[in-house]
Amino acid sequence: MAGTNKEYTANSTDNVSSTKGVRGGYIFVAPVGTALPTDYSTALASAYKCLGFISEDGYVETVDSDSEDLVDMNGDLMDSPQTSRVESAQLTLAEIKAMTLKLMYGDENVTDKAGVITVKHNGNSNGTWVVVLDLLLKNNRKWRKVVPLFQCSELDDLTLAVGELAARALTAKYLTDESGNTCYDYIQSTETNAA
Repeated sequence: MAGTNKEYTANSTDNVSSTKGVRGGYIFVAPVGTALPTDYSTALASAYKCLGFISEDGYVETVDSDSEDLVDMNGDLMDSPQTSRVESAQLTLAEIKAMTLKLMYGDENVTDKAGVITVKHNGNSNGTWVVVLDLLLKNNRKWRKVVPLFQCSELDDLTLAVGELAARALTAKYLTDESGNTCYDYIQSTETNAA
């Protein structure tokens, strides 16, 4: 486990794990420009608001990349540079509340006043947010995922029926930040001690 200052020289089940959200709150959102966490344990600033439960389908992260093969006149591959890279996530936010709806429909399209949440459906819904996930691996190893520019790009169908979760799956794109990165992962090590 963490803090052992060792390098594994053989396969180890210590490093094999499923993932779950931290009980009590595991996905948080804040306005772009909010200070980003840079580790897995520092408490989040008050600007980060909990989005609530994610459905049993979990948080599915995808990287789509394309490359262009460059071959010489003999047909031999000389290089294969990456021509595009898009990172995205798909998830279903299970709670119906103003903050989850703002993420999906746009900050200016959602109000919560006098006991009524009002949502306007229109084409001005692609706001950009900072999103943080606090996760746990086996043996309570911590994992924090930080997406500095998270933009909802697609909403799936909404099925309203008894026995069905009243929620839409959403797809979000990770935009590239000023450092050229789309996401940061901070994972508790099994090989080195905490500072």
